[in-house]
Formats: sequence, structure tokens, C-alpha cells
Amino acid sequence: MVNNPHCIFIQDPPLKIKDNFYFDKFYDHNSCNVSVIWCIYNKGKKNIIDIGESRPCGINHSQSSIHAEEKAIKTFLKYKGKNKNYEIYLWRWSKGGEIKTKICCNRCTILLRKYNLQNKIFTFHDYKKCPAIINNPPLSLAWQIKII
Repeated sequence: MVNNPHCIFIQDPPLKIKDNFYFDKFYDHNSCNVSVIWCIYNKGKKNIIDIGESRPCGINHSQSSIHAEEKAIKTFLKYKGKNKNYEIYLWRWSKGGEIKTKICCNRCTILLRKYNLQNKIFTFHDYKKCPAIINNPPLSLAWQIKII
């Protein structure tokens, strides 16, 4: 990594992409440990269909945040009929720009299984593709705080 904090190399996800796609516009040094990035990838044409990130909600909202999985599912379902080659990828960036693994929480796992997308969602571990759904997923941080 570069020693200068103002010049950080952003690690691209390990996806084969034909187009020139710049992921660095989604990197924010101040929110990288909070924001989860999602993208819908067409493995047949090797391109990014859509990309976005999770964001916290305001004080007058019923949820503390809208998870990246929820936003990705909503977008994924818009491509009904065209999405047989589509996959959803989730990740975070560290403060240094490296890709971090992001697994789905309990609520998002239930939602993904409801729409039968459990085999379509992935994350990266050691710069390799791996499933984002695990057995016994953890509660989200907001639910952990509500329980206490």
C-alpha cells in the first residue's frame, strides 16, 4: 500500500469485466467501514449491470439502515427473465482500500431464501469468490442493539 493517506490504491473486485469500470467512485474514506457495496454482474457478458451501496436511514425512519442485500434484491428482480446469468456480489473496503468479506445477516438471509436467490449472492474472501450466505447468520447490529 501507499504511505500517503491522500493517495490510496482501491482494490477492484476479482471480476472479469470487459468494459472499463471504475470502482473508485464508490470508495469514501470516511464511510468505508460502514457502507457495503453491491453489484449485479452478468457472468455471460462479463459486465456490471448495476451497482450501489447501503446507507443509514434518518431519525424518523422505521429502520436504522437499508442493507445492501435489500437494495440489490430489489434491483435484481427488475431484470426478471433476463437474470439467469446475473449474480449479486457484496463487499466492503477497508480504510486502506482492500476488499473485505461481507456476509449476510439473519434478516437478509431469510429475504434471499424467500426469493430463491441464495445461490446467486456472493462475497470475496482472500480475493476469491465465496457464498455470502452462511449457516447460522448473525443478527444485524441494529437488532443486537435493540435486544440489549
